[in-house]
Amino acid sequence: MFLIACTSILPILLIVYYTIQRTAGHHSRNETRTMLKGLVVEAMNKHDQDFDD
Repeated sequence: MFLIACTSILPILLIVYYTIQRTAGHHSRNETRTMLKGLVVEAMNKHDQDFDD
């Protein structure tokens, strides 16, 4: 069931990602990597805080 849900959501996420990339300001590849790393770190910290509560 989880695999089916993930597989069905993936195309939607790709369309949203492509749309955001086209409408948002363009960034260099290094800026994009830095932003993604920041988002991942922030998500991991939030996840850790959820388990601490």
